This record gives sequence, C-alpha cells and structure tokens, in this order.
Amino acid sequence: MALLAASLLSGCGYSRIQELGEQAAVARSEIEVQVQRRAELVPVLVETVQRRAAVSEDVIRAVADARARLVRAVRLGDLAAIERDSGELSSVLEQLLSIAGGDMDLRTDPGFQLLRSQLEATEKEIREAGRSYNEAVRLYNDYISNFPQIVTAKVVGAERLQAFEPFQEPASPPVTDQ
Repeated sequence: MALLAASLLSGCGYSRIQELGEQAAVARSEIEVQVQRRAELVPVLVETVQRRAAVSEDVIRAVADARARLVRAVRLGDLAAIERDSGELSSVLEQLLSIAGGDMDLRTDPGFQLLRSQLEATEKEIREAGRSYNEAVRLYNDYISNFPQIVTAKVVGAERLQAFEPFQEPASPPVTDQ
C-alpha cells in the first residue's frame, strides 16, 4: 500500500514539488545572509560617520532602530518584515549618507569609501539574491498550479510562495562638489 501511494505521488509531481520548494528555500536563505551582512556593516558605518561629521541623535537612533528591526526580522525568517525593514533601513541610511556626503574630509576618508563600497556591493547582492529567489518562486508556483501537480500540492499542503521585493536603490551619498 505504501509503495502504491509513493508511486502515485511521484507520478503526480511530489518529488518535483519538494525539489522546487528546496530551491526556493536555498535562494531565500541567500537573501537572509546578505541582509544580515548589510546589517553588520551599519554600526561600523555609523561609527565612522559620527567620528568625522556632526550627526543628530535622532538620525543615529533611527538607524539603530531600523537595523534592530531588520535583524529581528532576519532572525525570525519573516520575509515580509525583511522587505519592509530593509526599506526602512535604506531610508534612514540615505539620511546618514547625505550628511556624510556633505563632509569633504569624510567623503575622501579611505575607511568610509571602503565601507560605502561594501554597503553598495552588499545591496547589489541582496537584489541579485532577490531575483534568484523570485525566479525560484515563479517556477515553484507555476508548477504547483498545473494539473496534476495541483492535486498533489493540495494533498501535501504545498502552498504558493510570495515573491521578494527588495529596496529599489542602493543607499549612497549624493555627490557634491565643494
């Protein structure tokens, strides 16, 4: 009886559903790794900017709060919260980097330049991981929506996955001539 059930499930796409679901999970974990990496750069960036430029406590607090929410979302694996909190962090980082962009000494500081390039590279990696995840989600969702896999998906509880919408623009300071 178990052999019959296994052969019926495999003929209806069970193993492919599992395979596609696993591919989506791996792609999702790459988003989380890159978002965590970005969050780890933030305190160093804040410290570097604070040493060289006058930054209001409100901006510092906003960056710290946004980072804390993002780290919590990553720890919980809440993709919707990761999206939302990544956007919030991007917004407050833009404020911080705008302040930094107005300080010529800071803009030319090699440590700041390195941090900024690491942040931009990480944001690019997040967007790339998001694209990979979204492609895996599309393949998975398309597969479980077709017959006979839709029946198998309902039997095994496979549900549609949600796409990831990362922040749109990398946080980078405006270029100003002084």
